[in-house]
Amino acid sequence: MSIATTDVSKVRPLLLKINQGEPVESLMDGFNTKLKEMEPGEMLGAIIEVKYVEKDVTIYDIKEFLDIHEHLFHKSLTEIHISKDDCHPLRILEKENRLLSGSLEIIGHLLDCYEAGERTMVDTLIAEVVRFEEITCHFNRKEKLYFPLLERRGIYTLPRKMWAQHDTIRLLLRALRKRTEKIEEIEFRHVRRSFDDMKDACEEMMLEESYLFIPLTQSLFKEPDWTAIAAESKAFGYAIESVGKYQNGRGYDRKNKSESLDDTVHMQFGGGYLTAKEANLILNHLSVEITFVDRNGLFKYFNDSVESSEMMFIRTPLSIGRNVANCHPPKSTKKVMHIIHDLKKRKKESETMWFRKKDKYIHVTYKAVFDEAGEFMGILEYVQDIQPFFELPREVKRGPSRKGK
Repeated sequence: MSIATTDVSKVRPLLLKINQGEPVESLMDGFNTKLKEMEPGEMLGAIIEVKYVEKDVTIYDIKEFLDIHEHLFHKSLTEIHISKDDCHPLRILEKENRLLSGSLEIIGHLLDCYEAGERTMVDTLIAEVVRFEEITCHFNRKEKLYFPLLERRGIYTLPRKMWAQHDTIRLLLRALRKRTEKIEEIEFRHVRRSFDDMKDACEEMMLEESYLFIPLTQSLFKEPDWTAIAAESKAFGYAIESVGKYQNGRGYDRKNKSESLDDTVHMQFGGGYLTAKEANLILNHLSVEITFVDRNGLFKYFNDSVESSEMMFIRTPLSIGRNVANCHPPKSTKKVMHIIHDLKKRKKESETMWFRKKDKYIHVTYKAVFDEAGEFMGILEYVQDIQPFFELPREVKRGPSRKGK
């Protein structure tokens, strides 16, 4: 389903009436005549379109809309019905949201205790805020696994809006952590304000997941999609413990195994000849992470040198075919597209950046790729950990390492 094909005329009047506070009784005829035969995916697509066009319509209006729909037609769109497996990706999202709600209650309670004069709980408060940061892996899985699948179905606005929402929560969480760490040095009202802002943003995000995201993905995704999401999720981690294996997740193999590539036909590469299998193995044995975006801006390739969880920039097969503009947070899109434009127009030979990531010093290079005729073919990105170069001994080393050293 593409949102572009949805009929919003059946949904918009009802949502606007709910937003304007009309009594439920006056809406019943509209629900019965307009929505009785409407498919869930079509209706959810129309709701999403109305939400982002009619700025006054809120997730609370949508919640009331779907609650009325369930009451009239005895069919819940928010209940997860496609699998009873506790390890199904949607059930894991649901469990993480319950954990998130519980953690918000604990942080709120600890702040109340502090405000009441109980100052011995500061370390516990800080520890709970730090633990709360584990929810960011919940966001990462949505952004890198669910959003590409929605985009393939023509749904772009919801992923971009939700990603922006995630980034807002990340910023609010960072501010809350900094202020709780300095809670005894600053005015308490600043800490309370940080928490209240983050709590409001998290509660709105959870409602959007329950009343938009989960129903929509449940309606649109097929079993191979869930199998792929389950298999790739471990690279990003979970906010909950003891996540087992999704039992229906059989038959998915992320590896593009080199054994299946032709090892008999030699093709010219650079100054020599390689088979497809040899070329693939060489690329996968390089100590850099390579990504290629083609001339149309589509993410087309990454080398498979290590497991996704060990990558400096985690990439998975689900993102292949995704537009490069959608592979980055909304706040970074303009910067990324500006870099691509300058490289494509040969205003720059390359663009580099570097930053620290835990115990690694990450160096990133972007280069435009042109063929022999000077035609633009795409953008090559290569990423490497250059920390080992800073740790080289002062003396010159010309020989190989000895065994055991």
